[in-house]
Amino acid sequence: MAKKIIVVENNEWSFADAGLLGGFIDYNDTSTSSTPVTLIADTWTTIPNDGLGAFTNKQFRPIDNTVELMDNSTGAIDPTDLSLGDSILIRNDFSVNPNTNNALLEFRYTLGGGGNEYTLETNLGRLDNGSGQYYRFSLKPDYIYMGDQNTRSNPIGLQVKLSTNGTLINAGSVIHVIKRGV
Repeated sequence: MAKKIIVVENNEWSFADAGLLGGFIDYNDTSTSSTPVTLIADTWTTIPNDGLGAFTNKQFRPIDNTVELMDNSTGAIDPTDLSLGDSILIRNDFSVNPNTNNALLEFRYTLGGGGNEYTLETNLGRLDNGSGQYYRFSLKPDYIYMGDQNTRSNPIGLQVKLSTNGTLINAGSVIHVIKRGV
């Protein structure tokens, strides 16, 4: 018999199967496989994701999540179906090909809206094994929580910046939802 937990939301309670409130959707991209994204030196570039890849997996979405977690026309994460207090883990899988050796690669999420926009940035390091080859970034998950309406109500963009010109191929992103109270 599955364990039951009590879920309280908006001062109403219900029973749910433990472990089933969270879940993930894996969005695989096909838009960049034949035509890589052009990266211009020192310019933030949005990573697209059409969600049409052969390994897109929507079988394990959170049970109370009825809409998509990504806007496949832009590749932005759509957190509007989440509740305050929920969080997401995102594992991106993309490859970057710099035109010059020792190029610096940075990554960021753009969050919020209007005058309350903000970013979460990281330095992915120097690509120093040579130019003209793809460097893959695929195993580091990032954590974002829905701590306010500004974060929860606006798209979350994915962007890279390379210190030289180059190209990017996106394999996709898996978004894992962690529901508050689970």
